[in-house]
Amino acid sequence: MSTKKVLHRRLFGTILTDRGVEFGKPQDLETGINGIERTSIYFCDLMRSCQKGGVENVHTLLRMVLPKGTSFEFLTQWDVNLIVNHINSTPRKSLNGSTPYGVSAEEYGEEVLKKLQLRRIDPDEVKLSPKLIRNN
Repeated sequence: MSTKKVLHRRLFGTILTDRGVEFGKPQDLETGINGIERTSIYFCDLMRSCQKGGVENVHTLLRMVLPKGTSFEFLTQWDVNLIVNHINSTPRKSLNGSTPYGVSAEEYGEEVLKKLQLRRIDPDEVKLSPKLIRNN
């Protein structure tokens, strides 16, 4: 197996999600263009958001930047990356005060995160408000 495939499997080996329409064809997401399984998708039970608590926490942080009712139509990939970088640079109690970015950098290395267009935001610079996008 190629190094890229091994890394993909290591990073995205398991995906836990709800039953949103974007996951209507899980087999298409689980296999690559050559039909080889590259990930496994598991679905939470209906109305059981507690089964994916970490995702719900991120959703709360996302809504601080993009409040309910905000249109996502105007968002560019650059905007999405910026939001993700700020969210992932926010310390988490569940990580003993570390950030998702920091834990991922330790586990996978900075070079991998760079390839995923992820970067660390200094804690003093993290903004989790609508101003994050409006100022850009």
